[in-house]
Amino acid sequence: MSTAGESLRTEVAPRIVRDLRTNSFAAAVTLVIEFGLGIWTNLYANLPASDHGRSMFAAFGHAVADGPVGLSLHAIVGTLLVITGISAVVRAVFTRSPLSISLTAIALLAILAAWSSGAKFVGDMSKGPSLTMAIATGVALLCYAILLFVPPGALSRRGPKE
Repeated sequence: MSTAGESLRTEVAPRIVRDLRTNSFAAAVTLVIEFGLGIWTNLYANLPASDHGRSMFAAFGHAVADGPVGLSLHAIVGTLLVITGISAVVRAVFTRSPLSISLTAIALLAILAAWSSGAKFVGDMSKGPSLTMAIATGVALLCYAILLFVPPGALSRRGPKE
């Protein structure tokens, strides 16, 4: 005889995994767009010399408010990716799957590293932060791609039977 808790777990788990995979797909697509915006900004945007030496948050604010359109879009999409990454981690926690939790946490850390490197890049225009943004984007994209290609059953861990 099944209990109400067991029934609820079997009904909710597939929906949570589906939502996590949808979240992962949205993040992957957004990361590709962000990567393109970053390349465009790096190659074609002229960042004012007045941005040099700004702190991370001041550089971000100036990029959004007064930067070239490509840079502003890049900064805004990057911030949306932070929110998307947090959402994915929360969904992964509900799956109780170590694989899901690990991959989404790594992806979120990579997104945060890219975001902070982007703000540093606006502040000093050095090559290191630009490279860090590109590598971190690749790491996050890889994590979300793995979540999309792993069989759905491997992304949920149902609790012990009651």
